[in-house]
Amino acid sequence: MLNGPELTERQLQEFDFIKNTHRATALINVARDLFLFNAVQPKKEGGQGPVSAGLSLERQSALNNSGKAPWTSDKAILEQIKQRMVQLIGSGAAFPTEIPEPIHEQRALALVCASCDPYFQKVSDRGKDALKRMRPIDYESETLVSSIFAMFLGGTIASDAVGVRSPVNATTKLKLFSYLNKSVKATASFQQWIRVVSDSLFGSGVTVKLRQQGMSFMLWAIEKAPSSQVDQSSPLLLQLIQRTLSEHTPTGTSSLSEDQLRGSAYLAYGILAKRVPSLALDNLEHLQALFGAFVNETVGVRSSIQEGLLAMLSAYKDVQLSQQLQNLLPALLQSQLKSPVYQARYCALRYAISAFPFADMEARWLCILGVADAKHEIQQLARSGLAIKPSAVLERSCKLPTLDVAISFVHNKAQHIIAGSQALVPEARTAANIANPIVFCSALDFCRSLLLATGIRKQSDSLVVELTDLEFINKHEALLSELQRQSMQIALSSLDTHDNLSSLWLDLVGAVLWDTCTDDATTVSKALMYLVEALSLGPQALSHVFFDNQQLLLSRLDTHNYKVQLYAAQALSIVYYAKLLAELGSLDLTFWNEQLVQQLHDLLATATAPITPKTLDKQQGAIVALGYISHGLVAAFLTKKSSNLELAKLKQAVTDIYAALLRGLQAANEPAVHPDIASAWCTAASEVYRLDSLAIGHLDTAEQAMAAAVKLATDPSAPKVYEEALRLMSDIAVGRADMAGNMIEFLYSTAGSTTSKQLDKHFKSGEALARALGCFRCTLVRADWVLPNEPAQVVGKQAVDANQAAVDQLFTKITTEMAKSTKIQERQAAAIWTLTVVQSCPGLEALSPWLSKLHTSLSMLLSDRSELTQEVASRALGLLYNMGDASLKEDMVFSLISLFGGNAGSSRRAAADGGSADVQQALRRQIQSDEPLLEQESLGQTPDGHAVNTTYKSILSLASDMQNPSLVYQFMQLATHTAMWNSRCGAAYGMANIIEQARGAIQPYMKSMVPKLYRYTFDPSPQTQAAMKSIWSALLGPSFQRSALTEGETMPTSGASVVEQYWDAIMEECLESMGQREWKVRESGCNALASAILGADPELVVPYLDRIWQMSFRALDDIKSSVREAGLNMCQSMANATVTWCTPSSAESKSHDQQAQAIMASVVPFLVDKGVGSDAEDVRTFSMGLLLKLCRTSGRYLSSFVPVIIERLIESLSDMESQTANYLTFHAEGHGISQEQLESIRLSAVKSSPIMQGIEMVLEYLTPKSMEDLVPKLQNIIRHGLGLPARAGCARTVVVLCVKKVELVRPFASTLVKAISGSLTESSAFQRQAWATAIGYMASMLSPKMFGNLLKHLEKIYFDKYSDDVRGVSGQVLEQLAQRCPERLREVTTGPGTVSFVYFGRWDASKIIGVAFENAWHEYIIGLGKLTSDGLLEMLRLPLAHIADDSWPCRIQSAKAISDIANMVDREARSGDSSSQTCSAIIRTLADTTLLELISALHGRLWPGKEHVLGALVKVYVVCADAVADNEELSPTTDAVCGILLKELKHGEVSYRREHLILTPWMLTMMNMH
Repeated sequence: MLNGPELTERQLQEFDFIKNTHRATALINVARDLFLFNAVQPKKEGGQGPVSAGLSLERQSALNNSGKAPWTSDKAILEQIKQRMVQLIGSGAAFPTEIPEPIHEQRALALVCASCDPYFQKVSDRGKDALKRMRPIDYESETLVSSIFAMFLGGTIASDAVGVRSPVNATTKLKLFSYLNKSVKATASFQQWIRVVSDSLFGSGVTVKLRQQGMSFMLWAIEKAPSSQVDQSSPLLLQLIQRTLSEHTPTGTSSLSEDQLRGSAYLAYGILAKRVPSLALDNLEHLQALFGAFVNETVGVRSSIQEGLLAMLSAYKDVQLSQQLQNLLPALLQSQLKSPVYQARYCALRYAISAFPFADMEARWLCILGVADAKHEIQQLARSGLAIKPSAVLERSCKLPTLDVAISFVHNKAQHIIAGSQALVPEARTAANIANPIVFCSALDFCRSLLLATGIRKQSDSLVVELTDLEFINKHEALLSELQRQSMQIALSSLDTHDNLSSLWLDLVGAVLWDTCTDDATTVSKALMYLVEALSLGPQALSHVFFDNQQLLLSRLDTHNYKVQLYAAQALSIVYYAKLLAELGSLDLTFWNEQLVQQLHDLLATATAPITPKTLDKQQGAIVALGYISHGLVAAFLTKKSSNLELAKLKQAVTDIYAALLRGLQAANEPAVHPDIASAWCTAASEVYRLDSLAIGHLDTAEQAMAAAVKLATDPSAPKVYEEALRLMSDIAVGRADMAGNMIEFLYSTAGSTTSKQLDKHFKSGEALARALGCFRCTLVRADWVLPNEPAQVVGKQAVDANQAAVDQLFTKITTEMAKSTKIQERQAAAIWTLTVVQSCPGLEALSPWLSKLHTSLSMLLSDRSELTQEVASRALGLLYNMGDASLKEDMVFSLISLFGGNAGSSRRAAADGGSADVQQALRRQIQSDEPLLEQESLGQTPDGHAVNTTYKSILSLASDMQNPSLVYQFMQLATHTAMWNSRCGAAYGMANIIEQARGAIQPYMKSMVPKLYRYTFDPSPQTQAAMKSIWSALLGPSFQRSALTEGETMPTSGASVVEQYWDAIMEECLESMGQREWKVRESGCNALASAILGADPELVVPYLDRIWQMSFRALDDIKSSVREAGLNMCQSMANATVTWCTPSSAESKSHDQQAQAIMASVVPFLVDKGVGSDAEDVRTFSMGLLLKLCRTSGRYLSSFVPVIIERLIESLSDMESQTANYLTFHAEGHGISQEQLESIRLSAVKSSPIMQGIEMVLEYLTPKSMEDLVPKLQNIIRHGLGLPARAGCARTVVVLCVKKVELVRPFASTLVKAISGSLTESSAFQRQAWATAIGYMASMLSPKMFGNLLKHLEKIYFDKYSDDVRGVSGQVLEQLAQRCPERLREVTTGPGTVSFVYFGRWDASKIIGVAFENAWHEYIIGLGKLTSDGLLEMLRLPLAHIADDSWPCRIQSAKAISDIANMVDREARSGDSSSQTCSAIIRTLADTTLLELISALHGRLWPGKEHVLGALVKVYVVCADAVADNEELSPTTDAVCGILLKELKHGEVSYRREHLILTPWMLTMMNMH
């Protein structure tokens, strides 16, 4: 059986292994041994060949009958036997799916052995093909794992040595590793897998690939093996890893495979330490080994070392390190930070961050050093290790380094700088890392962040802040808010509780003053900023300590950096203020009258000297220092209320400074004065004039200074000078309240001339006004105050209060003139000035009388043409609303209703001070609810050509939807607005902390507001989106969430939970919006829905799936491009979510399966019917992509949808073919492409198409039930499918079905073949070949009747009036039948389409057609046996039938066939294999049937090719001459034949007669031989 032809499908079914499992097991064992048997050698009596790998001597002897079996020495026989055995073992007919799993597993292992056959490629290929067609096996099967280990390792199966099996060969081992590397069960057998690893790495005859696979299996085993096994075996595993590394040391010529092996070994090193933490925790030997490998290894291996180290890191996390490790590990990590290999530095930082608690200063120090690294990613990692999380600040359970430990630690590191040593040699400075400016700056930044965090933590019990409010901790910027200043003040005060800690911090921040070699401006300015904070907010004792170091501060005034000069001047101001305040009552004032006076004279001389480029920086520093020092001295005099005559020299020096400052201001506007110098004069004067100089007897120069400042401010060409001039005017007004009016008049006169590109001027003017009006109640003035004492202690409580007269003057201007002005610039200024004053002076009582009138003016500005004006006005209104009392709020709501078309009934009382009446009068034109708030053209257009939307209008719409117009004020308070707020000036006016009152007002409307608000946060307008996002964020504040809860509700903790809480309402809002007429609404609905879907619970989504997809596809085909983009984003979000939901989980879950099935039941039909079949190209393309993605990921959930998916995918092959291919179909010749080339390209594209790949994946999940539904769909496509790609895809689908799902195809094979038969004559040659291939695969499954009908149909096609290329399909089908099921052809020996047809087709005039029949004949003839008379008659059936055909080529074909048959008969007679009686019978049959027919065919006129008939006659007559001579009844005689030849010689052309002259002598010669 195994040595004969291939087994038929019927023969394979007869084995019935389901009932004979023992027989199946025995056969598989024999097959596996046969596949392993490769010892082919000549037969030697009594001898044995070498034992094949995987076999024992005993088993091999039994297999080859002790070397006597014929396949022992004959390769051809052995190959044929193996091929037949592969066919049997791999057959689904012999081993159906119901076969027990253990037998199925053994089949797989047997086929693995076949696929690795090293001698016979055909056996290997068939084995691989059979493995692909098998169903998946269970990698966790104990029997499978045991069998693999037995094959891999060999072993004893009998008591003597001949029963010891050797391991399989290296190729088979590699194949087995593909199973072991997926089996967790395999890792549970330690004794076996450790031997497998050891043999693979160090066994005899191992290959590079085997080593790699062995190391991969070790990694798998270490990760998956039980912990107890890994613990016990860790010494052995470590030995294997170290041995691998030692035997494969890196060299300059290391191959890629060697690098991969070492890389895997390093990774195994780390994973082993991860599983066995004691390896890493007992000592640092292994950690040092991995870090040390960075330097020696190649670049390709270093990434693996990094992975190993990061894996080992988990051993150090969340454990208490021993004291030895705590001492040694930081030193090791610090040494690695100096490594030239950046991966080593990266890993060292990761260990510093993760292996130590945040409170460990040694680890923080390593991060500080890492900030100076050259690699950006290492810098970022180091900064993350230093960042103090806001949540950790508020949670006391999170330990931070204590201030005493942190400051002392850094102080110790910086000791050499603090000591003031300037003679430090370069080597020593390098060794002391703190000398690096970046390191020093990072150390200061960390300590300063720790100070702020400590201050916040100390007041956290009484502090209500959001986490975002604490982000300043890690920003290392100047302290601006009261919270920041107060936190630093509390922290600095706490330093006094530790011995000398304040001095240590002062030493640190002042260290750069001693280290003259530190020239880095960033470091010096940062240190001086921290020094000013310490002196200003810390205990005054610190200022006294630093007094003796004043010269160090003075030396920094000459630097090129202005910030350094400014901070040095501020520090001098604080130091002199505190010292003078302490010594005003003392007797010894020598320093003040002599030394300080001399300093001031020197600075004054420098400041007033002629300006040169070389002295510019020095003069600037001197000017600024004069202003700040004078400010400190005057403040000290004001604090003590002293007129000490003993300080007359000092006071005169200050008077001289005042005069010099005035002269400098007056000269600053001259062209020769550098802008930096002019700005410095303004800065210095601002500090001096902020305090009332008249209080200590100085001359009144404020008016002159104001005039000079006004003159400077009229020329805005130098922005810095303009800004400082405004600041000077405001500070003069702070010191002299009566000067504020002059400033207001000046700013009002310039407001109308501001251009659209100078809007910053309005904000700067607003800041100046806020400072002048609010005085020391203004947050801007407080931010500039650096003296240790509060302003009230210096200037008195009355001087601290706001300037009521100036407030009245300004707001009179705003409400009566500016807000009603026809100039847009003045209206903008009115809104901006109001906002800056209200926001910078919170709670200012002087504003209370103006709230109602300001509300009236701002309400008018809400309808201004300028969007900026609207937004600023709305922002200010929100602040005003919360500043007013209940009565004012009621008036404001009433006016709002009137403003937007409400009925201002008489039942409402008039507002106080005419507020509401003023609103009514100012807004005579009622704005109807459907009238746009602004003219669309008034604001211009966005870059994409659409009208600009207004934030205010959107906020109003949201409030109107809530049916509560008063909410607009809360929304105004919560919202931020245009990009102007992100500008340099506008940043100061960002959203303030959300007030509880606003939250309380909104709370009752949450259920109706959240859906619309959520959608608005995705509005296309950036302004609207920003505003709504700020409101949305505000709604998620903790205190609001608590207040919003009703009984029984749970508190949402994030935006996602809020969405889930209002899911249904949000879904309805988004879906309805996606169908609205306004494109902005549709776009926002798409974006909102996409965001909501992300991470949502699928149970919430399922009820809306159909509507979501419908509206998403509608958006994807929208007329507006931005809506299409939003629709695509929506579709992608849904696609990602659907794939996630419909991916089978590794652990079976009934609920997950039900959920996935429900989603698939909704999504797949929609995609198939309305997605892939859509007329919109974008929808069609996206749907196809998602459908293919589901085919790849959804697994078993596809089983119910396989038929519809396959049908649609096949049809889409044509629908989604490129337009280029369609064009070339009709214009191929014009582009020099033949039709055959074009079709070949198109079919190649089909085969490699992702769609075809998706079809093949889906077929894996086909079931008998779904097969019944699929077959009619395939029939329809076969018969009526449009387009070559679809028909080719259908043919390939049928082939794949036959390969993978034989048992499912078998019942429907006849149906499919019948359908395909009708399509065999289509025009495409390539498609005909595809149909032929499909028939070839199914032919073995056909019934005998259907098979006969198929052959009859093929013969009919061949002889019908088709073109030559169409007729050739019969040969192609026969060729496929002969290759794939020759036994079925041999079963039918007579009738249409059988022997005679195959033989006749060999002689077709077309060589291509003839080759196909020739190939079929070679397969066919193997089973025909010896020639008989009946067989001869069958072979002659078609040649005789067509020898007289109307077609000359058909006559020629028949003549050639008869001539060859005569040759065949002649060979048979001469061979002697058959009896003489049989041969005579065959010859007589040949003569009886052919001679007369051939003679008849020669009658008539000459036609092309007639010589072939003549040749056939001669050939037959020569073969049958003896039979004719012996039987006189047979005619014609020799003479008759010769007569015919002579007769034909007289006719025709020369070539025809020449053929006769050749044939006649040959015939006579052959006759004589007979």
